[in-house]
Amino acid sequence: MSYPSHDTEWATSAKGNFWKRINGVALIVGKSKHGKWWARRGDDYVPGSFDTKKEAMVAAESATDQPASLDGIDEFGG
Repeated sequence: MSYPSHDTEWATSAKGNFWKRINGVALIVGKSKHGKWWARRGDDYVPGSFDTKKEAMVAAESATDQPASLDGIDEFGG
């Protein structure tokens, strides 16, 4: 899923997931019913599950063209 909008920082969605937009692509991170974190880039899920939100956010960002950064992640308690 692509969006024509500008890049954003991590924010909380209405569903309680965390999202960010880079190069028009939505990065989404959420917690499963089993307590693990998942990451998605556009329509594609990043393989595996993650122990922390921060790990999932870095994995989602690493799947993009831009280098992963921990900037802005701590504000959500990652």
